[in-house]
Amino acid sequence: MNSHQIDIVRLAWARELGLPDDASLDDAERLHVVDDDATRLTFVVLDGHAVLVGPGDILDRAEALGNDVLATRDGLAELVGQRRGRCGGPRVLAFLDDSRDDVRVEHPLISHDGHDVDRVLALVPPDDATGIRAVGVDSWFTVFDDADGEDDALPAAAAGYVEWRGFLADTVAVTVPSRRRRGYGSTAARLATNEAIDAGLVPQWSVPMDNATARLFGLSLGFTELGVHIGMELTDPG
Repeated sequence: MNSHQIDIVRLAWARELGLPDDASLDDAERLHVVDDDATRLTFVVLDGHAVLVGPGDILDRAEALGNDVLATRDGLAELVGQRRGRCGGPRVLAFLDDSRDDVRVEHPLISHDGHDVDRVLALVPPDDATGIRAVGVDSWFTVFDDADGEDDALPAAAAGYVEWRGFLADTVAVTVPSRRRRGYGSTAARLATNEAIDAGLVPQWSVPMDNATARLFGLSLGFTELGVHIGMELTDPG
């Protein structure tokens, strides 16, 4: 990715973290943002630059910890102590620099109808379906398996994106288990990311760090891993 695209990514995440648009994320040291009313501790690393947002007393204790520690569930749990709550992450943050024409399914039969997405989600593991629905996608591409030339082709994969913080396209993709490794998922994802780029957005791929399959899928699409995001809810200090 070029420097301009990375600046766009940083700007989007600065807005997500409640920072002003002119805030610099280029400091060599980690940036601590005190928010004593925060009910969540948030840690983000992008292109080697880190930001930690949360109550001042917790941030003070974080001074002695490295980024590699803060980017883990155990590290955040130790930091917040008795205030630890549910933890989301760590999730790898990856981004796509340009559109591509490597569509694996030639002349794909596609749909933009949400009902067809529901048909795909009904055939995937419940956790996958729940995660996809939670994103609130704006634009969908469902690719059908019509290899047999049947009139009633079956939905094989779906991918889409939601505009995020005005600059990024948070991208999701899912494939029916029986149709995996045939190019349907990558085709749906490629169509979605190309449309997002045409709309002036930078596609973002955010997946659990320990999900090797999802990470490899993103890399196969051309996404570059640039950072990590993790957050922990904070219970009432009493």
